[in-house]
Amino acid sequence: MTLRVQKIEATVVDHPVRSNGAIVSFLGRHEASRYVTVTLTGDDGLQGFGEATTAPIWSGESAETAKWMIEHFMSPRLVGAEFEHPSEALVILDGELHGNAFAKAAVDAALWDLWARMQGVPVWRLIADREPVEWIPTRVSIGAYPPEETVALAVEFWNQGVRTLKFKTGKPGIDDVARLRAVRERLGPEPIFTVDANGAYPTADDAIRAIEALLAYDLGLVEQPTPRDRLAMLAEVRRRVSVPVMVDEGIFTPGQLEDALDQDAFDILSVYPGKNGGFTHSIAMAQRAQAAGKACAIGSNLETDLGLAPMVCLAASLSAFPVDRYACDLMAALFYKTSSVTPPIVFRDGCVALPTGPGFGVEPDAQYAARH
Repeated sequence: MTLRVQKIEATVVDHPVRSNGAIVSFLGRHEASRYVTVTLTGDDGLQGFGEATTAPIWSGESAETAKWMIEHFMSPRLVGAEFEHPSEALVILDGELHGNAFAKAAVDAALWDLWARMQGVPVWRLIADREPVEWIPTRVSIGAYPPEETVALAVEFWNQGVRTLKFKTGKPGIDDVARLRAVRERLGPEPIFTVDANGAYPTADDAIRAIEALLAYDLGLVEQPTPRDRLAMLAEVRRRVSVPVMVDEGIFTPGQLEDALDQDAFDILSVYPGKNGGFTHSIAMAQRAQAAGKACAIGSNLETDLGLAPMVCLAASLSAFPVDRYACDLMAALFYKTSSVTPPIVFRDGCVALPTGPGFGVEPDAQYAARH
């Protein structure tokens, strides 16, 4: 089925984030989500949608730079073109534009959304290699707060049904041992504890000491303990610790994935379209990791429901994501008071429902966008 791109629009939207319990990490505080909504129009006025969850500390993109690149660089190369598959457009963008991962991902998601809507089917029907999982367990990030606040957040999320807690660690001045001990004492052995240092530890020895100090609290995995550009260091940490290692910032691209596989640097790959530069790349990278014997889980840049929908689709439909073993970062309902889309993605008892409508199953809520 031929896909023709008639128009691409990019709109900056400010999404209010909860201030109580905002995610605080080694990289800073996520207290504002100034993102870009992409609307791609095809034949007969049919539209597809995507979201660029821009954060300068993460990929070097702001909402304003992403909007400019989409409207002034990507759009002239895609509008008027015809494609037999959404991935063909991403080949053009990758061939002419380095980086800009989240902007590319928003356009790529909108293409997939439009292509599936043209066929009247959900995207997951076009990519699934298993019977889709209808409810995906979510993991939730708890910022690097002192013990009392950490416990309060852990109890709140636990009471909402979340069973896997991700503690941001490695922030100077915060006692991570005291934090995890306090939550274990309050909630007992049932919660699954994971930790994410966002590359806080400058050496392998530093990372290993920090991890070993937390092992008494039963860690399910440790995420990105070393700097993003030090894959060899991550591989050393993995060899020397007894807990599975997840890589996030260390792998954005397919090429970085190959380097990490060559070094056997990780056990679990954090996958999500924004970081990977497209839904297309996320599929391919998840399948490549699976072929190499690695597990995958969905990561997050605190997407709203619009950006969340492609992530839920991946987790539900691909066997590379053992969601019963590794919960995914599908946290929108826990950090945004209202949904950015219609119909809202359903969160219940710590799980997120797979949307079932055409495309990714959601559309931007016009009233929401007008308010924000």
